[in-house]
Amino acid sequence: MWARQPAFAFALQRGFSLVCHQHADRSFFLFGGSVAVCARCLGIYIGAAAGLLVRLPRQVAKQLFFYAVALNAIDWLAEFLGVHGNWMALRFGFGFALGMAAMMLVAASIIPTEIPVANTSPIGNGGKA
Repeated sequence: MWARQPAFAFALQRGFSLVCHQHADRSFFLFGGSVAVCARCLGIYIGAAAGLLVRLPRQVAKQLFFYAVALNAIDWLAEFLGVHGNWMALRFGFGFALGMAAMMLVAASIIPTEIPVANTSPIGNGGKA
C-alpha cells in the first residue's frame, strides 16, 4: 500500500535526510526499495523504542550508554581505517545498542527508578498476615 504512495515515500526520504546520510550501500532494502535511513540509524531508532521497555538505575544506564558510544566509535574507526568493510548486521546491532542505551539513560533521568513495594512479610506487619 505504501509503495503506491510516492509523495509519502518522498516525504519520508526527505525528512530522514536531515539526520542520516542515506547511502544505499549502507541501507537495508525492503519491498523493492531502500529503507529511509542507514542500518545504524535504523538500529538506533528501533533500539530507542526498545529502551523504553527497560528500567535501570541511572548510573547503570549511563555506563551502558558510554560502552555503546565506544563500540560505535571503534566500529566507525575500524571501517574508516579499512580493518573491515561495510558489515550491515554489525552496524545495525551497534546502532540498536546505542539507541537502547540512550533511551534507558533518558528514561532513568526523568523517571525515578524507586518503585514502592508493599510489605507482605508477616514480620514487617507486626506479626499480622
